[in-house]
Amino acid sequence: MARIRTRYMMMNHQGKKPLQIVDIQCSKFVGPLKQAFTDAGLWSFQSFDLQSTRALHDNCTCEYHGTSLCTCQLIVLLIYRALGDPITLVLDGRDEQTYIFIVEEKGPSVRPATREMIERIISKTAQKLFEQSKIDAGTNYLSEQI
Repeated sequence: MARIRTRYMMMNHQGKKPLQIVDIQCSKFVGPLKQAFTDAGLWSFQSFDLQSTRALHDNCTCEYHGTSLCTCQLIVLLIYRALGDPITLVLDGRDEQTYIFIVEEKGPSVRPATREMIERIISKTAQKLFEQSKIDAGTNYLSEQI
């Protein structure tokens, strides 16, 4: 089973609980996640990337790490369905974990079935990446033995 957590941690998201917490570095998770949305018939658009923005500023100190050598990531994805407004997902990456939030400014606006579908896509993507990392680790081990 994939290591997906549902425990709560304050992450400067106005006290909101993450939809899911995945033990995968955000930069390694976002590409496969976007592809999984596409495979599910949804369209995703990345509207913000913290590391790209940080690159524009010198001496930007990370509040979490206390240094300018920061691995934190904040990515905003807009998820489009066939009809309706996009769903905003925020991926907040800290070291080897990604906290995933659905942004609902005016209270719950995402239908439960849609929320469940998004959660399934996230879980399946994480599971696939965990399985691939196990295969890669096994392959690396075997190649070292030869």
